[in-house]
Amino acid sequence: MEAKKKLSIGDLIANADKNKAKKTETRELYVKSLDATITITKPSRATVLDSSELGEGEANLFVVYECVSEPNFKDSTLQDAYNVTGYEILDQIFDPGEVDYIAKEILEFAGYDKGTVSIVEAVKN
Repeated sequence: MEAKKKLSIGDLIANADKNKAKKTETRELYVKSLDATITITKPSRATVLDSSELGEGEANLFVVYECVSEPNFKDSTLQDAYNVTGYEILDQIFDPGEVDYIAKEILEFAGYDKGTVSIVEAVKN
């Protein structure tokens, strides 16, 4: 088994600028029903905590509404065109199930998935 590197203060200091940039990282997701891509950003901890106070379906709508940066679903002209407000716009644009999948991708992008942290097995002598 390969030994894992122990994280040090020096490592954290050396990565300070890199970690700042990670908070504004984006990814493109292809949405088949639209035959186009959308841009997602990593959610802040506050966004995830706020979403956890909502019901499951509403939480996913909230995360997608807050974390899709392109197109901007908060645009009032877009919402007026669909005659909706807030994250109701998502139900008008996406097929059923797509919002849940997009929310899952957003949360995984921010490290909220199994496998980003694991237990290091102690070596027995």
